[in-house]
Amino acid sequence: MTNPTATVHTHSGAIKLIALILAPVLPWVAAIAFAQVTHAATPQELALSKASWFSNVKVSFSGESVVIASDGLPHWMAEKYAKPNTGVIVPSSANDVSLDLASNLVYAQKLNYTLTLNPTKAPSVTSTSLGPIGILANGAVIFNPYEGDGKTVAVTGNVYVSDSSGVKWGFLDVCNGHPGMGGMYHYHGMPPCVTSVIDKTGGPSHILGIAFDGFLIYGNKDINGKTVSSSQLDQCNGITSPTPEFPAGVYHYVLTEEKSNRSTINCFAGTPALSKGGGMQPGGMGGMPGMGGPPPGGGPLPGGPQQPVAQATATPTPTPSYTTLYKAVKTTQLVCQKGKVKKTVTATTCPTGYKKISSKSVTTYIETKVLVNP
Repeated sequence: MTNPTATVHTHSGAIKLIALILAPVLPWVAAIAFAQVTHAATPQELALSKASWFSNVKVSFSGESVVIASDGLPHWMAEKYAKPNTGVIVPSSANDVSLDLASNLVYAQKLNYTLTLNPTKAPSVTSTSLGPIGILANGAVIFNPYEGDGKTVAVTGNVYVSDSSGVKWGFLDVCNGHPGMGGMYHYHGMPPCVTSVIDKTGGPSHILGIAFDGFLIYGNKDINGKTVSSSQLDQCNGITSPTPEFPAGVYHYVLTEEKSNRSTINCFAGTPALSKGGGMQPGGMGGMPGMGGPPPGGGPLPGGPQQPVAQATATPTPTPSYTTLYKAVKTTQLVCQKGKVKKTVTATTCPTGYKKISSKSVTTYIETKVLVNP
């Protein structure tokens, strides 16, 4: 993970000249001169600079904008996916899909988003369209709740197919994500594989990403570590409340794990950046190489017209290198006590001499590196 520079420097020609003249004689005077024209980062800039960006993400600041570049590859993917058969836009049963490796379905992207550091609410909301509507800390993008037909809620319409070993693989993986058109991996809800990295168990959600109108994206835990339900959110999945980065409160979007169309951002409360080429990506896996499906743009989104939203280009890389895949494994975590000593272990039984106090199921991730479309 990387933390970009949080301070912006601006120097006028006169100040530069004074500094150069004085530097050999009075270094401390020159330092003061520079300090006077070094302004502190805005609250949003400072928060973004300290966020847990993964190593495949580059974050920089220019004036009142943040520039986020990424290869679009998540740090976690399933090994295999149930991909729609040719001509199927959104699968409804196992007969509509066939099994394929993630390495055949996910391509590296060239993502470069320029977004405002000073988001404000617009007079009216803008419906989120099919395709990218924000980018997360691990460099992968977030879509709205719908698939390529513009009406099927992704997190409620999962379809599974079994491999030769009897293992079931879904159209959507356990992190609420899957490949899309052009090999673009994306999420339709809160990805626990990302929040488990940037947040502490039982603690609050930290910055998970940023939407294309500049408002920040968080997971579903409030400042006290309590689950935020969709009933607490506005129509766009937004809320004004304290966060670790903004203890006085800030408007932000919340991604949920709810199996409904409230799983992700439904509309922009602010003004989204307009597209500068690259076009939109459909919401499902349709249109991928060899997979059939609709042309870019998909069908109309219920509740309002589609809008171009991203100032970005997203071009598939023909020969990407490798990515890291993680297999989700559920284990049992025990709290064991011996006298006044307590210890937490991941095992089925406590160590000899210790008594089990409590237990819970936790998910861990086993790492493997694989070539992506070698």
